Amino acid sequence: MDDALSPRALLHHLLSVVEDDDSVESVVYVARMKDGTIVSGWSDLLHTEVIGLLEVGKLQAVKDMWEDWQPR
Repeated sequence: MDDALSPRALLHHLLSVVEDDDSVESVVYVARMKDGTIVSGWSDLLHTEVIGLLEVGKLQAVKDMWEDWQPR
């Protein structure tokens, strides 16, 4: 995972796209806090849209994981 970003760098990038490009329509996030709790939030979306975006994000993460996988 050589291209991992810190939370600050990831949010800085997203905020710059939101402010400069104005192409972001909606946002969903999931974060793990230092105490281990998980928090989530989303912009103005229906709950079904939130679930759909999270599912797409999960599928993209799995795809990346498989692309990075090296057989033994």
